[in-house]
Amino acid sequence: MIDRRQGRWTEAIRNFERAVELDPRNGDSLADAARTYTALRRYSESSQLYDRIQALAPRVWGPPVGRARQSFLERADVRPLRKELSALLTKHPEAAKEFAEDLFRCAILERDPAAVHRALDSMPAEGILEDNSINYPREFFAGVAARAFNDATAAHASFTAARAVAEGIVRDQPDNGIAWSLLGQIDAGLGRKEDALHEGRRACELLPMSKDAPIGVSLITDLATIYAWTGEKDLALGQLAVSARTPFGVTYGDLKLGPEWDSLRGDPRFEKIVEETRKPVALK
Repeated sequence: MIDRRQGRWTEAIRNFERAVELDPRNGDSLADAARTYTALRRYSESSQLYDRIQALAPRVWGPPVGRARQSFLERADVRPLRKELSALLTKHPEAAKEFAEDLFRCAILERDPAAVHRALDSMPAEGILEDNSINYPREFFAGVAARAFNDATAAHASFTAARAVAEGIVRDQPDNGIAWSLLGQIDAGLGRKEDALHEGRRACELLPMSKDAPIGVSLITDLATIYAWTGEKDLALGQLAVSARTPFGVTYGDLKLGPEWDSLRGDPRFEKIVEETRKPVALK
């Protein structure tokens, strides 16, 4: 885990593999290894580990959902994830709260307004915990959805409500890069371009990949979103190019289907980045 946080990917894989070899029935070690393979876009190896976890704990909800996510990430095929979530909720409707973000993402990717509303309704009142750091408010997701469906009035109302929450988090945690990134995305959605650019860049300054490789690259991806939403196409493509060649960066499924990238589609540079994400991350 330390190697992964420091971006020492070869060492991280070697140590995860050794952990699994020494303790092959330890679900936590298997899951950490699986997530790392996913981050490297080595989906076949990740899927095999999820299968092993499921065999060890057939009644646990997470492993089959994690397994189903691989098809979306690798091939932009949402159907296995949607099918797995539907089967789970049929048996355990109470699981909707735990998998609200997956349900929301599926609905957005499929451009299904009714499913989006159901996903939003299933979200906890306190929002969704991101990177074990802060809760992204439900209103933020509502704003993202409204923006995807070109409902400017609803997007403005939702992002305005979300901004009050995010601004409070930044005020209380001024060194929290994830909070700055959330605020930047919200301001991009509100059309507050200069604020959004400052906040997204501040997030990356506070938590660069050199401090935290997985979260650092997620903030780079967020900054690309901010650039795309504010019309800075060249800057967005520059950040996406970094994210696409970095573990835990943007995936083929994200780029192929995500509405946040609609303004970049058709640009040969964007399409080249999309194709790059079809291959495993090259480790130096």
